Amino acid sequence: MSLHGIVVAITSSRRAFELASIVRKFGGIPYVAPTIGIRNNISLTSECNRFIDTIVHEKMHYFICMTGVAVFNLFRKINDSYQLDKVIELLSDTVVIARSNKPAAELKKFGISTDYVPDINTIEGVFGLIKKFDLKRKNIGILWHGDFSVSFKGKLESLGAKVFEYSTYSYSTSLEEKNPGILKEMGYDYVAPTEEKIRKLIEDIIGGTIDAITFTSPPAVKELFEFAIRNNNMDLLKDRLNNNVLVVSVGPSTSKMIENFQIKTDVMPSTYRMGAMVKELADFIVSND
Repeated sequence: MSLHGIVVAITSSRRAFELASIVRKFGGIPYVAPTIGIRNNISLTSECNRFIDTIVHEKMHYFICMTGVAVFNLFRKINDSYQLDKVIELLSDTVVIARSNKPAAELKKFGISTDYVPDINTIEGVFGLIKKFDLKRKNIGILWHGDFSVSFKGKLESLGAKVFEYSTYSYSTSLEEKNPGILKEMGYDYVAPTEEKIRKLIEDIIGGTIDAITFTSPPAVKELFEFAIRNNNMDLLKDRLNNNVLVVSVGPSTSKMIENFQIKTDVMPSTYRMGAMVKELADFIVSND
């Protein structure tokens, strides 16, 4: 299970150093080059307050939390507005679903119990869980991680639910927009993307310096390849990734985005975690050596 001498590109900005550390533990050489930034939306007071008011004044039958960062961000804002006790009381009579253990842990810090965590920690896993309930004329609040999913909302609405949604942060498609403050407060490391880093990453992939590239979110995929398209490097990049570089995805949603650009995913773990992803890469290399 060794990555000895393998140069592994890391495209995530959040927890980039943590992923680099995992790569090193397996003997690999991390190449940190984030392709996407994060923008803190909590400053958009009107939108945030509207969502908080919805939680307070509309009966939420189900409340879905997608990430720990989103939970921390929103409930700190609720606490600052002196409505935390009220929201905790209201959510005690609501089915609370966390996409994974991390948002569940953050909810617990604010005194809120999680009723369900899906076995598969993806949007698809959440839908597979919630669709088992009768959703007709039910209100569902969704606290998103970054981008909204129109298809997920549509599926819920097709089952008769009324959906209220908000994201406390979004992925920035502009490399100049970056706000790691909320992540640092939670103890996450953060590496801001720059045009220089992305341009150098593409050059090094095409030049043969990179052996494998990891993607931990669809936006990271989208930004890298759209940057290559804008700079007329996509054909060369695609050729290298399909023939010479191992493309590693953390899960199905990310793999789907990769495939949208006609690039194949070589490695994807059955457990959608960074550590499992790197282990799967190491196992793949050993089995194909």
